[in-house]
Amino acid sequence: MSEDEMLKGKIDDSIIEKYNDIREAKPKRRGEFLGAERDKFYVALSEEEVYELSPLAYYVWSLCDGDHTVREIALDISNNADVPYHEVIEPLLIVLEQMGKVGLIGY
Repeated sequence: MSEDEMLKGKIDDSIIEKYNDIREAKPKRRGEFLGAERDKFYVALSEEEVYELSPLAYYVWSLCDGDHTVREIALDISNNADVPYHEVIEPLLIVLEQMGKVGLIGY
């Protein structure tokens, strides 16, 4: 059974399509980790641009090393959080899209 067949019926077809478009891409994080305070993580692109990341967003950002594909990142999150793979995909796509828009990751 292909990966697409496994995902069909578990997540929306439009999400599968978006995922297929980038799953082999290797996102690379940008910026510098400044530190954490409770459940908030701070990453700076410059002195003027500092972003507060949620624990999930920071974890995703830290995995974006330019060597691992989006698919590998999804599998890592699934395994480490003990969450089914198909449940990881949509939140991962949202985080990657938001971080891409502000420049915290590139491809």
